[in-house]
Amino acid sequence: MKPNSKLLARVQAFMRGRYGQNDTLNRCLNYLALILVVVSLWRPFHQLVWLAVLLIILSYWRLFSKKIYRQVAINRGFQRFFNPVARPFRRLGYQISQHRHYRFFRCQNCQQRIRIPKHHGRVRITCPSCGTKFEART
Repeated sequence: MKPNSKLLARVQAFMRGRYGQNDTLNRCLNYLALILVVVSLWRPFHQLVWLAVLLIILSYWRLFSKKIYRQVAINRGFQRFFNPVARPFRRLGYQISQHRHYRFFRCQNCQQRIRIPKHHGRVRITCPSCGTKFEART
């Protein structure tokens, strides 16, 4: 499709003034709907499929809503609940992705996490927050 096609212009005109954000709440609704559909494949619960369809409809209703400020407020309220729950999993995912190239240590004095590149042998580490020095093997 060409960038200046009539269809693209019509879609842009339709979406003008609408929320159109794939925000945290919409992503969670879509993931939950996908999980419900997959679970319903193993167990034939028709209620789960209907619930998944309802969640997808809710997600699209939010996507095409013209009440932008209301949808932003709803998403912020959801993030206040969701971010503290998801933070440990994000931190774990970060450490897993960095695990190949770095070692993580904790300062004995202030418990600050320190990331040191691997394969440098025995190194002397200085904590950036409290200045405590200790030795560790990478």
